Amino acid sequence: MNLVVIEEPDEKWDRFVSRHSGLLFHRSVWSRVLKRSYRCPIRYLVVEEGGHWLCGLPGMIVGNPVFRVFYSLVPYGGFIGDRESIPQFLELVNGWARRQGIHRVQIVDPHIKKKQDLPDFKCVEWCRHVLQLEGKSADEIWSDYGDSLKRNIKTALSSDLSLESIRSREQVEPFYRLYLDSMRRNKAQARYALELFCEIFDLLVPEFADMFFMNHQGRPVAGMVVIYSKQTAHYFHGGSDSNYLHLRPNDLLFHSAIRAAKDKGKSYFDFMGSSKRMHGLIRFKEKWGAQRQVLHNYHKDISRARAAMYHLLLPLVNLLRGKR
Repeated sequence: MNLVVIEEPDEKWDRFVSRHSGLLFHRSVWSRVLKRSYRCPIRYLVVEEGGHWLCGLPGMIVGNPVFRVFYSLVPYGGFIGDRESIPQFLELVNGWARRQGIHRVQIVDPHIKKKQDLPDFKCVEWCRHVLQLEGKSADEIWSDYGDSLKRNIKTALSSDLSLESIRSREQVEPFYRLYLDSMRRNKAQARYALELFCEIFDLLVPEFADMFFMNHQGRPVAGMVVIYSKQTAHYFHGGSDSNYLHLRPNDLLFHSAIRAAKDKGKSYFDFMGSSKRMHGLIRFKEKWGAQRQVLHNYHKDISRARAAMYHLLLPLVNLLRGKR
């Protein structure tokens, strides 16, 4: 077996993905989104035998000179292809990582359900929530909503709110302000830069993504990004104006996005991953009738010394970042 390292995935990569995965985050267009917004190296690793590609692992190299991580993938992705070859594949990846000065390999793969599938990796267990749309009518989807959620949506429908699809790049910045407002309100770090949402608009809308506003009297008060894989609509991120939460724009926005995914013929609506400690967020996802699934975040330290140094310095880095 040989390891092939691809810097610019092309049509051959996309043909390989189309045979094995319907996940948009595996496709080359997503690498362009990440590369332009994060400005970090993207590497697509492939194990081949006799010129035949067996398995792939796309990822991005993030971090700093002290601690560099090959991360597969934002928001998640993982392995593509023959999973029987993963053990040999990872041996080749470890050697490549050492030669490249990468100190950790981190993999978030929604298809790996058991910790023992990657026995050499440490694991943090997260969860994601997925709402099944296939085989259900719009009325049946509505019936699975919680009673309080139904009341909130009815309140929103009577509050002069209207859905708008974002169709100009100038609208991305107002969306981003809503995202920042939500991050401040929830005392959470704003992990994504404006450039990421601009690249999503430029490269994915409208074929592979939708960006929505919920307007109140012509003013955007909530927004959402939904990314479309072959079978699944993924809620990527959103935000809302704190002054309008009493109108329940978020509930109506999610309801509208779910209906739009159903109209597009998607089988699932993916509320994406969350830490098991985020109890409020988990309750929000489950009130839609979404089912909880295990989502493992695996990592392996190629350099234990660098990992120890990183964790020693991390509190100081977070302190300085918070002050900034």
